[in-house]
Amino acid sequence: MDEVTVMPTLTEQLAGYWAQARFDSLPAEVVHAAKRCLLDTAAAGAAGNDTEVVKIVAASARNGAGRGDAVLWGSGDTLPPTAAALVNGTAAHALELDDFGGCGHSGAVVIPAVCALANLTRADGRAVILSIVAGYDLAGRVLEGSGGYRPHNERGWHSTGTCGSFGAAAASAKLLGLAEQPFVHALGIAGTFTGGTWAFLADGAMVKRFHPGKAAETGVSAALLAHAGLTGPAQVLDAEWGGFYNTYAPGVSTPERAVEGLGEQFHILNSGIKPYACCRTIHSALDGLLDILSATAQDSRAIARLIVHGNQQTRRQFERTHVRNLLEAQFSMPYCLAVTAESGRATIEQFQPLRMSDPEVQRLMALTEIRSDRVLGPTDYPSIEVVFHDGRREYRDVPFAKGAPEAPISDEELNDKAMTLLQPVLGAAAAQAWVDAVWSLEDCLDFSDITAGLATA
Repeated sequence: MDEVTVMPTLTEQLAGYWAQARFDSLPAEVVHAAKRCLLDTAAAGAAGNDTEVVKIVAASARNGAGRGDAVLWGSGDTLPPTAAALVNGTAAHALELDDFGGCGHSGAVVIPAVCALANLTRADGRAVILSIVAGYDLAGRVLEGSGGYRPHNERGWHSTGTCGSFGAAAASAKLLGLAEQPFVHALGIAGTFTGGTWAFLADGAMVKRFHPGKAAETGVSAALLAHAGLTGPAQVLDAEWGGFYNTYAPGVSTPERAVEGLGEQFHILNSGIKPYACCRTIHSALDGLLDILSATAQDSRAIARLIVHGNQQTRRQFERTHVRNLLEAQFSMPYCLAVTAESGRATIEQFQPLRMSDPEVQRLMALTEIRSDRVLGPTDYPSIEVVFHDGRREYRDVPFAKGAPEAPISDEELNDKAMTLLQPVLGAAAAQAWVDAVWSLEDCLDFSDITAGLATA
């Protein structure tokens, strides 16, 4: 009688590779990318620690979790690993300055998970880098299997939450040294309790910032539970009934893409670093606007109309002109274009405090129009047209906005961004020491020494 060959599930294939992966197998560019992502994410999180949403989440976590030994970035507090991952993940996303690509905001789910386990594992820098790469890879692959960013998110799912839990679980499982079978269980446990929807855009609710924190918490918890012996479904992605793809992405999922190029294509290389403090989809229009103003040697006062060319989703997501808080400003195309045109920047000080009372910002917002006159493919972004008072019209379509993997910011620019965010929190000397430690991460013997550098006195 012929033996029946049982094909491994998608989860088993992913866990099988990453449970066995070794640091020495990582290409140099992947190692470098992991250090860039750690630097960018933790700096954004340290700066985000002082926001209202993080204070609320941290207060709740303290009430329910006790003290623990995992550092809360940019504070003197510590919490148990799962609670620290929740708070730091929220902080990383609090100012919309964290990275993009992968599952949406992979850094804000993966990096807090890894840092939360620093004291428990006492892992060295190489193990940390490998765990970060594993987390980014799983998060990005799960989203690719969902059909990609636009098909998944346009259904109403917030992929940073839904797919990010898998990335946080993978990073945690790798750092804990889980063998293949418990690694499978960690992914299965995370996938059975993952979520996040875009309903927050209706009223600017705080939970948008909370989604990556919740995904990080879910991932750490899943790995710790698997480590303790709890089992999770090996078919969490591909089960016909109840599997992630058939439940969260029916009709649009492409499951085979979850394992395409596994071990050869590393999804951390698909993540970019933000130069602007707003939703990444708006960045191409901002780059185009700044280029037009520079090329024409004009300032905002010469602008008669701003026309954004996108699709119906562009209007649904970014058309708001009634801006009441930071989140609504960062998802308002009229606001982002207005403050960028007036100031020449889209850094955090253009959003916090809000500039809604500025007459020039009000004028520019009122003359901004978003048209649904383009068919945007999976990698397309809205374009910008500027009409000047003298009748001239300038149009720009920017395929890769600054910060994208195809148009990356330099290490020097990343250092400047990190220092700008860290220095007010840690002080100049401590901030520079922490930045230097990240760049030499592979030589670190105990990663908890580096996470301790994010604590304030």
